[in-house]
Amino acid sequence: MKFIIEKANPKDRNEIIKVLTPWNLHNIPSKEAEDIDFSTYYVAKIDGKIVGGAGYKIISKTEAMTRLLAVYPELQGTGIGKALQDFRLEELYKKGIKRVITHSDRAEIILWYKKNYGCKEAGKRKKLAPHGLETPFSTVLKLDLEFYMNNIKKISEKKYEYIIENDSYPLSPYPPLIINVALTGMVPTKTSTPHIPISVSEIVENAIKVCNAGASMLHIHARNEDGTPTSDARYFDDIISKIKEEKPNVICCATTSGRGGQSLEKRSEVLHITGKGKPDMASLTLGSLNFLSTASVNSLDTIQMLAMIMKEKGIKPELEVFDTGMVNVAKYMERHNLISGKKYFNILLGNLNTASATIEDLSHIYNSLPKNSIWAGTGIGQFQLPINMASIIAGGHVRVGLEDNIFYDNKKNILATNENLVKRLVNIAKELEREISTPSQTRNTIGL
Repeated sequence: MKFIIEKANPKDRNEIIKVLTPWNLHNIPSKEAEDIDFSTYYVAKIDGKIVGGAGYKIISKTEAMTRLLAVYPELQGTGIGKALQDFRLEELYKKGIKRVITHSDRAEIILWYKKNYGCKEAGKRKKLAPHGLETPFSTVLKLDLEFYMNNIKKISEKKYEYIIENDSYPLSPYPPLIINVALTGMVPTKTSTPHIPISVSEIVENAIKVCNAGASMLHIHARNEDGTPTSDARYFDDIISKIKEEKPNVICCATTSGRGGQSLEKRSEVLHITGKGKPDMASLTLGSLNFLSTASVNSLDTIQMLAMIMKEKGIKPELEVFDTGMVNVAKYMERHNLISGKKYFNILLGNLNTASATIEDLSHIYNSLPKNSIWAGTGIGQFQLPINMASIIAGGHVRVGLEDNIFYDNKKNILATNENLVKRLVNIAKELEREISTPSQTRNTIGL
């Protein structure tokens, strides 16, 4: 809610009285409460309308009393009252005030002052005229303003840290959303969709488009001249070098896929690239699994050897998990120092032979990840968008792209492009007021 706080003006009196009336604070001046002193009274406004007010009275060089804090009842809990209180305490502190007295007859308001400002009860006082609740006494609260102002930064930081560690989104602020785009994969062909990037130039062009749309990470496969998948490092070197010429900070992740039964030597060829074409990351599937038409074979020895090469070459693994058994492999490898520090996981759901694309499975897997893990969720085929959305809401990140799903809609009537898949997620994130991660932010988040 947008509001401003400014000094009150005598012409504001009638509007201020309207704000005070629901709390029975409007009968002023009286023996109990002096009239509004416009030199020390402030109002909160929404679109020019006064919706709250608060003031103070200087008692001595070091002591002051708060006066007539009120907001319309329907605006309680919006932060307006707290902003008015904070504003007047700042003003008093600037004037050298060290102690602040507050009178209140409402239990919930007394609790509010104690909880938010550390006020202490200092007794009761008899009211001299009706004011507030129909009770004969009000509670006297005292605030050590000097102590409070000297410690407010620490108090606020401690509260913020607690929120981040313990509270759910969006009370705890969402981290910027990392969008990882799987551009090509090994399966889609020009026959299945004309939008799949196959040649080096097409992949580079697609990469630049998705980066401009909001992607900060690219999951890269390469194809031979005839369109078949290849692990030839020359293609990857060419692709990554050309992407980096246009988008030097984007994170390029090269595949070491086990589909197609390739040897360890072939799969690891991309890890030996040096210079501009060296990948920032490389995929590492943490177990074997069946797809509909083929298998991805990843023995524990192969996984560990690939991980060791990545570690020795300074390439961060993109850890791919399709079920919780693969999470166990990640923990095993961390225990044996093959991976360490911040770990980036892709959780891929909806494959027939592995975990289903359900909220329950997604939650179970990401809650099973080792400490210091960053995760992105995706679904295969028509499960891509639902799992992407669930991941965004849960505070994770997303993998998206034609490798996993060539259609834009569930009925498979509209062929997608990598660019419009990214744009859709950016729009969803904006509706949730979640920032899109830049390449620099992503590098910091995942520990590159």
